[in-house]
Amino acid sequence: MTLTHIDAPPRMASWLVKIVTSLIAVSWLILNYSSLQWLFESFKDISIFNLIIISVVATFLFIQVICNHRKLGLSSVPILHPAPLALMFAGEVCAIGWQWLLDMPQVGVLLFATATYGLIGLFISPKVWRKGLPAAILAACILPFSVQFGTGLGFPLRVISARIVEQILVVWQIAAISSHDIIVLENSNAQIDLPCSGLRSLWTGTLFLLAATWLENRRLLKFRWLLVCIANIVLLLAANIGRILLLVLITNVGDRPDLAPILHVPLGLIGFITAGLITWLLLQTVPRHKDTTTTCRKEESKTRPLGNLQPLTGQIIVISCILGLALIPHPQKATTSAIASIQLPLEMHSEPLQLTKVEKEFFANYEGAIAQKYSFEWQNIPGSILFVSSNSVQAYHAPELCFAGNGFKVDSMQQKQLSTKVLGRWLSINNGTMAATYWFQSPKRTTDDLLTHLWGSVTRQDRSWVMVSVLFERPQNPDTPEIIAFTTNIHDAIASVITGV
Repeated sequence: MTLTHIDAPPRMASWLVKIVTSLIAVSWLILNYSSLQWLFESFKDISIFNLIIISVVATFLFIQVICNHRKLGLSSVPILHPAPLALMFAGEVCAIGWQWLLDMPQVGVLLFATATYGLIGLFISPKVWRKGLPAAILAACILPFSVQFGTGLGFPLRVISARIVEQILVVWQIAAISSHDIIVLENSNAQIDLPCSGLRSLWTGTLFLLAATWLENRRLLKFRWLLVCIANIVLLLAANIGRILLLVLITNVGDRPDLAPILHVPLGLIGFITAGLITWLLLQTVPRHKDTTTTCRKEESKTRPLGNLQPLTGQIIVISCILGLALIPHPQKATTSAIASIQLPLEMHSEPLQLTKVEKEFFANYEGAIAQKYSFEWQNIPGSILFVSSNSVQAYHAPELCFAGNGFKVDSMQQKQLSTKVLGRWLSINNGTMAATYWFQSPKRTTDDLLTHLWGSVTRQDRSWVMVSVLFERPQNPDTPEIIAFTTNIHDAIASVITGV
């Protein structure tokens, strides 16, 4: 492409093209402001080690670009090659759609980083761009999870893992019920911590697949490769669930808790190595890129610029498309201020309680989290109640885990219809000397299931949730009129302030 067709002096035309090129970069930053803001906020809490690694990698890439700018085929004028354009706009459209579909910012940042590589493809050689695609996707996967690993994603994986293990135990006629990261069996509790979520092995296994694809020059994003990618994810999840199941059986069913610390890491390594080996063997069925002259010519013909557009015309089209996407509104965050106005019934004789130091520190980690605690005495039934509302699903911890952490023993736990309006969980505490109940409430429903609450929050079907956790100081029967009236009154007090939020 040349500037000979632009009706202006060559020097003026050159400056005009550079100005419009700068506008492309600015409009791209405006379009991805939310992703960049998330990254900036995340970098505040990044570990020194990860920060050093990212700085070293960024410096290395910058030096390589300066030293090899001729080999890269760098151009100050964007050339509209189909493949980079398709990746650029497909990534952005998917990122915008993801924001409205699911509330997981890490995936949005991954899509933004991938789309940015598509934008870079307009300024470098098509051949170099194609070769660097697996490495770019690899870097895009590393970026959001290196600064905030596990935020938002480890939580649902723990819930799903606990649920699957629960179902397997039930099939084997071992009574169990799960919630968040704890499984309550007949005689003990099994806790599923963050490493057991499987997120790290899933992330590392995906990076391994991308790195192997790049090093072995395999064809990325082909049908066979996508099948291998799906198999890799399934194998890693199965390995992690198998590890959790074995640990629960050995520790809680076999009554050998001393073996858990010894077997935890070896079981994880065996599962990960086995899944990685099978994935690598499957990857051998994916064809390699052929470097023959004929193939290169065919690929070059596919990457010719779109039509005979002049540089300025092409730039204006790109800017218009980017600004058009920027005009699409972003979903609003759910408000959590409503529960601050919850008024408990006067006959409940409630008084505010100070949160413990541990509780204050826990909720302080989540922006917008509100926690209120009260003591009460309802019809000669004393106890305490905790309300929690937050923009982060992680702030809605499992109450049974909180009880266990405060020194209470959870004897049993069951799903219970506490009243016509409240479906919750009922717990026996400290050998039946105390009782507890909890539920999650939105304007549309109540549930005892963290996974249901999680899905409603992530998909934005139910955006305003309140967690209700009640501890009774004496043993209670959930079917008595007093308890039914108590849960109904609490439900109505909450519904009066969150309905319509």
